[in-house]
Amino acid sequence: MARLILRPWASWFLPSLYPGYNLPMSSDLRRKLVLSLGGALLLYIALTLWSDVNEVRDAVAAFPWQWLPLVIGLTLVNYGLRVLRWHWWLARVGVTISRWDSARIFGVGMLMVMTPGKVGELLKSYMIKNLTHVPMSATAPVIVAERIIDGIAMLLLASVGLIAFPDPTARVVAAILLAGFVTGIVVIQIRPLALKLLGLAHHVPIVSRFSDSLLRVYESSYLIFRPKPLLWALLIGAVSWGSEGLAYGVVLAGFGAPLGWELFLTAIFIFNISTVIGAVVALPGGLGGFEGSAVFWATRLFALSRGAATAAALVVRFCTLWLGVAIGFASFLLWHELLAGAEAAQSKAVLPETAASSPAEGKS
Repeated sequence: MARLILRPWASWFLPSLYPGYNLPMSSDLRRKLVLSLGGALLLYIALTLWSDVNEVRDAVAAFPWQWLPLVIGLTLVNYGLRVLRWHWWLARVGVTISRWDSARIFGVGMLMVMTPGKVGELLKSYMIKNLTHVPMSATAPVIVAERIIDGIAMLLLASVGLIAFPDPTARVVAAILLAGFVTGIVVIQIRPLALKLLGLAHHVPIVSRFSDSLLRVYESSYLIFRPKPLLWALLIGAVSWGSEGLAYGVVLAGFGAPLGWELFLTAIFIFNISTVIGAVVALPGGLGGFEGSAVFWATRLFALSRGAATAAALVVRFCTLWLGVAIGFASFLLWHELLAGAEAAQSKAVLPETAASSPAEGKS
């Protein structure tokens, strides 16, 4: 029994010990994941030393750990909603696959958040291809759209969180941002206008280098960005990422922030804006960007000590990012054959004829 449990772990980290047991992951990807884990450990050690080890230790010791199940539960709400949205999106682009299989693929994909820029998540398209024979080009737009819509949802939540700020200027900024998001959603729905603006992007410095990629994403994701699916996806994104923001609020309360609706609105702002900053930094899992932003805002908005703010950032990261990575790693050990395509012949999933048509030919 011990051998059955330990062998996959050992063969993943030390494949030379088991030359006959080859998990289907490239050595390059394996190396990136191990480096990401090592980098995270060094970052957390450095952050703890910078914040004062004794302060962090005392804050952690005083934390009400009986609240931890609530924090984890709110995180699982996020994962559950995103799994449902993932399956719904696959159906939108014409992939017929069981909920169980799409959930397994999503689970394995959670490990890939530790690749730079989350590019490893494109392996979800590879796993779908192995199970269903659907070309990766048909499902890759779903992964791209998932990132875009999650980003929009986070920025929306951050804007709503600004309402809790005592400074009236913050409310004005929130109103402007919300108006900008609404305008952007409307523009996306008016196809000729959206294409014209994407064409003009060729002449805008900095943006021009991404204009062709933006056009391809818009064209290939047209079905997903139609009004009804877009609004549903945004709603699910807002609720799912809002639940993790609430989890951060619970953690902050445990480290001394005063309870109240202002706490949770502000926590939603901090969590989501920090996640966006982490995504912009493009390091695996947003490492460094999230933690630095969260500590900065928590010390200024809640007057927490640097040690308490650091402890709060570490606790919420272990209950969100690292919980997801653990689920992803467990999923990989259980269902790594998805990456090898061993189940493709047994799958009954097919690509309907409608999926072969242009995304623009679909209906909302």
